[in-house]
Order: sequence, then C-alpha cells, then structure tokens
Amino acid sequence: MKIHILAICGKMTAPLAVALKKQGHLVTGSDQEKIYPPFSTILTKAKIPINQPYQTPDLYIVGSGFNHQNKLKNEFEQIKQSKIPYISATEYIAKNLIKSNSILVAGSYGKSSISAMIAFLLKNTKYNPSYLFASQPLNKLPSLLFTKSNWSICEADESINGLDTQAKFLYYPVKYLILTSAQWEHKESYPTATANFNAFKKLVQSIPKDGLLIYNNIDSSTIPLIKFAKCKTIPYTTQNINHPTLFGPAFENNFAAAKTLCDYLKISTNKIQKFKGLKNRLEIVADKKKILFIDDFAQSAPRINASILAIQNKYPNRSIKIILEPHAGFLQYKKSISELAEPLKSINNIFLTKISYTKNLDKNNRISFSYYKAIFGDKISYLPTSIDLINTVTSSLKSADILVRFSSGGLEGQKAFTKIINYFK
Repeated sequence: MKIHILAICGKMTAPLAVALKKQGHLVTGSDQEKIYPPFSTILTKAKIPINQPYQTPDLYIVGSGFNHQNKLKNEFEQIKQSKIPYISATEYIAKNLIKSNSILVAGSYGKSSISAMIAFLLKNTKYNPSYLFASQPLNKLPSLLFTKSNWSICEADESINGLDTQAKFLYYPVKYLILTSAQWEHKESYPTATANFNAFKKLVQSIPKDGLLIYNNIDSSTIPLIKFAKCKTIPYTTQNINHPTLFGPAFENNFAAAKTLCDYLKISTNKIQKFKGLKNRLEIVADKKKILFIDDFAQSAPRINASILAIQNKYPNRSIKIILEPHAGFLQYKKSISELAEPLKSINNIFLTKISYTKNLDKNNRISFSYYKAIFGDKISYLPTSIDLINTVTSSLKSADILVRFSSGGLEGQKAFTKIINYFK
C-alpha cells in the first residue's frame, strides 16, 4: 500500500512511518519546510522521503501536529477535496496497533518511561506485544513495533490535538490500565479541572469487568477515580531498586508500576537492570571539568520537583543550576508559573529561554517574564537568544556544579546546550 503521512515529524508519526515501511508499505511524508533531529535523522536513515513529490497514495495518515503549520493545513484541505481516504494517526494506531489484551499507560507524567519499561520486559516473552511509546530509548529498541500477538502496550495521552475531538486515550480500547496521575496539565485541551477529570473518568469507566486498573497510590489525583472502576484495582507506590544508571523517586515509582503489572502477568522484572532508560529523561549526557550536565524532559511542577529531588538525593553537596525552556503549552499561563515556586526554591540560578505563545491565547492570561521575576527574583535570567544563553551559562558554571536542561524539545535549545557542554574541554 502507498501511504502518505501528513505531519510526519512527530513523536507518534515518525516511528509509525518507519514501522509501516518495515511492513512493506511505500511510505512518504510531509511536514514544515525545515525539519530537525531526531525525526529528520530517523526518517532519513529509513529512506523515507519528506516534502518531495510522491505518487498518489492509497491512504493518508494525518498526524496530530498538522494544524500548527499553514503549509500542512493547506495540504489537508487538498486531501479533503480528493477522493482518497484519510485517517488520523490516533485512529490508525487504535485500529492497527491496539490489541484485545490492551495495556494503556495514562497520566500526566511517567507514561513514556513506564510504557518503555513494560515493552522492554515483555518483549521476547510469550506476550510479545505490539507497542508504542513517545520517546527514544537508550537501548536498541524501536519506540513503535507491530507484532502478531494479541497483546499491546500504548502510551495513552490525554491531550486533544489535530483531528482528535476527545482525549487521545479515549480512542484506544483498554483492558489493563496503569494510571500515574490525573492532574490538570493540558490546559490547552481542557478549559477546567472538571473537564480534565471527566476525561480520566471516562477512561476508567471504559475498563471491562475482567480488566485491571493499576493506580499510583501516592498521587492524590488518582484516588477519586477508583470508585468508577468496575474491574479489579491494585495500587502501587515505589519500589526500591539498585540500578546501575537510573535513579530517583520518579524512576522507582515508574518501576513499581511496571513491576505491579509484570507480577500480575507472572513475568520476571530482573531484566530491568539492562534497561538504560529514555533519552532526555534525567539523562546524564556529560561530566566535564567536574561539572555534571543532565538533560531532562520535565516541564510541569510535579515532574521538575521529582527530578530535582532525585538529583539532590544522589548529589547532596552540589549546586544545581537549570536551563528552563518553556515549550509546553501549559507554561504559557500565569498560574502554571506560580506552581513552580516550590520545586525551584533551592535552585541557585535559573536561565529562562525564549517564551513563546500559542496562537489566540488571551493576553490577559498568558505569562510574561515579569511574573517569573516576581516569583524568583534575581536568581532568574531571561535569555531569549542562544548566544546570550551560552555566554551567561558558561560564565556562571564552576567545578562541582550540576547544570540541568528542562526541555520538551527544540533543536535550537539542544544546539545551545551542546555548545555549553563543548565549551568545557
């Protein structure tokens, strides 16, 4: 089959494109004019042409990010006018990857890590599941895999994007659900906390009687949802584990979730010692001049707090400085910034990169640097250009410091972080 993927450079669509090509399909794609690693690298390596003339496809798959670019929105209008069928990437995954024994991992944090751990532990067992998680593993493990098994694992997000009209996780059939939290993180998708809660409520209610709900007992946002489950429920908290490279309460909490499911399925978790984790998840990327450089995905207050606590516990006598790249949509709101006050109170220096805004965001509700300054005072610096960021950060670092980059992506920020690391030869 000839398949063209619109908005191919996404966390779901790029690995989907590679997996479809491995199945024997002729795959092409389109995205914004400039595409960046890691997706450009992944697709180029797979020899999947992007933004090039292509044969009329048998099917269009529409990625969630298509409506953020005028070029892609215009292409979608042309797709609608053609007689060729199209389907959202979410629905394609729901119909083709999700199996009768469906394991979903949902919540406002930990989804990628837990999904990847379970995929790693169940791979090459009798379950041999299809799976999808939206991050790059440090093991040689694809982030999306189709198998012939009737088991599947899927990171299940609550956001509403692209052609989706409801939470992404509500498109996916579920039998086994791991729920890490139900905090109101995606304010761009849900106008109120109640709307966010109701989405999670529907998810829990959709678990069949012979299914299973495994929930994070130390996150209070999960507790009100338990009463809506008509299946067996099992709590998890943390599981102490001595791992060669992974550390911190977030890792131990995520491992507890994976172990609880594996214990239920009677699968050993001993192999977890060989699991290297995910790129950009408390990833120690360099240690130069006795300065430790850590790359982390955390953007929300709970995630940042967990990461900082993990670093402080492992390196109790070292000064922590951070680069905060406010990419996430919820960081554009004033309320979100006040929530960061507690997690960042012990940080010596905060280097804030360029603040961007979603189109049509009400100016009365959106954040500005003055709000950051009011909360963090002189320890925060606004550095919207790469050169200012590089110069300021490199001049501030000294032996025994730890520099953490909190970012959900972006090539410019990654390049600047790399240049800061390479400054210390």
